[in-house]
Amino acid sequence: MAFSPGISNIKYNQMIHKTKTTLSIAATMGCFTAGSVNAATILADDFADADRSSSDGTIGAWDTAVGIAAPSTTLQFFDGDSPSQVGFHNNGLNAGTFDVNNNMTAGGWDTTITLAVGGSDIDLTSLVLDMKLTNGTGGAQTTGSKTGQMLVEFFDAGDSSVGTADLGGNIGYPTVEYQRTLDLTGITLSAGQTYTMVVSARGTGHGHHKALDARELNGDITVIPEPSTTALLGLGGLALILRRRK
Repeated sequence: MAFSPGISNIKYNQMIHKTKTTLSIAATMGCFTAGSVNAATILADDFADADRSSSDGTIGAWDTAVGIAAPSTTLQFFDGDSPSQVGFHNNGLNAGTFDVNNNMTAGGWDTTITLAVGGSDIDLTSLVLDMKLTNGTGGAQTTGSKTGQMLVEFFDAGDSSVGTADLGGNIGYPTVEYQRTLDLTGITLSAGQTYTMVVSARGTGHGHHKALDARELNGDITVIPEPSTTALLGLGGLALILRRRK
């Protein structure tokens, strides 16, 4: 702003100060309306209360974060080589797990969960799976030369894939009980949309089953302030600007 004849130095400085104040408040208000990002566990359960009395497994409830509706507590597992539903080893050896009774050499298994997203976008970060090797009767299986793969794929309401993740191929098992983490970076679940998450177990090796002990889906939730909150912030900023102009 150039100095104009007839405007005193004091008046000029006051104008500069008011301009800077207005710009500062506008920038602050912009930060509020843009929303904030919160890292969270989107969906999880340790299956401690898993019921495997039928081919449909159930749990009491999912642990969920604000931003996603709790999906069905019924879990079904299907043969990876066919549409046939498979059941569980249900002899009490692995209580609190879904010990799926289908050998990896016979196709492994797939299980699907529906995810209904609320009013915030979710940028997924990881899927953590606690697993256990079992044999044909549900007992603990030795690792030996067996190898395995875990995969996940997300589909939108139109059954179009919106992202996949895997381990990069079959890999050996470190112990009978182990954990797999799939990197979901780059996969976004959009606000107001419904998706299906398909988790798949595959592998090689005789007498090789996989029990699912726990599941944890993580991501960053973009939180957008409610319209009423944004309006109040705007009114507060406007009042401050007007007060400084007096």
